[in-house]
Amino acid sequence: MLRPKEVCQRLGISYATLREYVKKGYVKPVILETGKWRFREEDVEKLMGIVRRRKVILYARVSSNTQRDDLVNQVKYLQEQVKDYDQVITDVGSGLNMRRRGFLKLLRMILNNEVSKVVIAYSDRLVRFGFEIIEEVCKAHNCEIVVLNKEDETPEQELIEDLISILVSFRGKHGMRSHKYEKVKKCVEELKA
Repeated sequence: MLRPKEVCQRLGISYATLREYVKKGYVKPVILETGKWRFREEDVEKLMGIVRRRKVILYARVSSNTQRDDLVNQVKYLQEQVKDYDQVITDVGSGLNMRRRGFLKLLRMILNNEVSKVVIAYSDRLVRFGFEIIEEVCKAHNCEIVVLNKEDETPEQELIEDLISILVSFRGKHGMRSHKYEKVKKCVEELKA
């Protein structure tokens, strides 16, 4: 966000002219709670005749290395569904882990207003919890999230999937031995039945 003074410097205009531009609708300020104006950099660049092409990103994630084939299939599916995209970002890691390399790269791009659309197969591929927060961040940066499959899971199914994700995350962080992990996972999966 740019202050009025910065906008005036970039455009080479006076503050009075900037007020005229706002009045005529050439540029729209974001009005803070204090009543002060801020301007989106992309709006000012548009006014200057600079148009940055924003990217369409396909994002895919699986939880573990044993699911690499699923990751390849997920990417292939996204590419079949969206013909006009700019970049594919992938991750292998828990949806609970907010420090995934690809996720952080995507988030930085969104915050830098470089992305117009993020396409994912399922909402939990992006994050396990807090999808609504990511959606709000995207909206604030004029970025759309497109979820191709909106499977209606029952609350019980969602809870089971979340428990399994927590187990995968817990196992990685605390070094749970595979036989103990499998035993606990089996108990959780029996809840599905």
